[in-house]
Amino acid sequence: MSIQALPKFPSSYLLLQQEGFLIRSCLGIGLTELRKADVHNKGAFYTALFNLSIGIERLLKAIVIIDHMLNNSLSVPTKKQLKSYGHNIVELYETCGKIGIKRQCPILSHIYFDATDHSLFLLISGFACTTRYHNLDALSASQSGLDPLVHWGQIIPTILCNDVAKKQKEKILFQADVVANAIDEVTITLMHGLDQSPLTTTEVLALPGLHDQAVRFAVLRIVKLLSPIRDLLGTVCSEAYGLDTHVPRVPQMQEFLNWLSDDRKYVLRKKKWP
Repeated sequence: MSIQALPKFPSSYLLLQQEGFLIRSCLGIGLTELRKADVHNKGAFYTALFNLSIGIERLLKAIVIIDHMLNNSLSVPTKKQLKSYGHNIVELYETCGKIGIKRQCPILSHIYFDATDHSLFLLISGFACTTRYHNLDALSASQSGLDPLVHWGQIIPTILCNDVAKKQKEKILFQADVVANAIDEVTITLMHGLDQSPLTTTEVLALPGLHDQAVRFAVLRIVKLLSPIRDLLGTVCSEAYGLDTHVPRVPQMQEFLNWLSDDRKYVLRKKKWP
């Protein structure tokens, strides 16, 4: 009995499959690290931004590449064409918005984001383009853009105001104040906030709890941004996968992101992604 030879998958399939693993890993690490981040774990904010910016950029570029293949007899864009986008997530998102309209799978234009989502979006895109080097740039230049930690520090109070229950915030502040008053005479506090300003003992005790509440909702907002992009990726992948070719040129890349549920209760209680 002869065994039928397995098909040889083209390099475009295998390379995009590898890209899918990379995107999945970056987004999962980014969301997990953001969920851990607070004023006493500033490194987690950076790890989150590194991985989210890389994962989102490559997710959007995958859509651009596959759409180009659909429009050009499955030929891929040149390195020069793809490099023209740089790391500009805003521009990539706008391009994918046009693809979404064309493919009847629209994503919300960033001009319609609410103020908090828009600020998160610009923070991630800015980090991808320039501010990931802020600390080093600021050592040698007077103008180095907005510190990403300062930017986070501006977003957190907005999320606390709009998304977190007042009762929960009051509980955290009350408990921190009670402890601070009890230890005030025997305690010296030498710590700095996200904006490098000195913290009081009450702030040192309260901020981890407040940040924990805020980052839950920051993760929810990012997941709600990512879910429609995943759906658009699924649309272009399915169109390419379904073309009349002996062996598919494109994998079903959306399957790498099938864990991106935007169910509110699920996201708010989840600490480790995927």
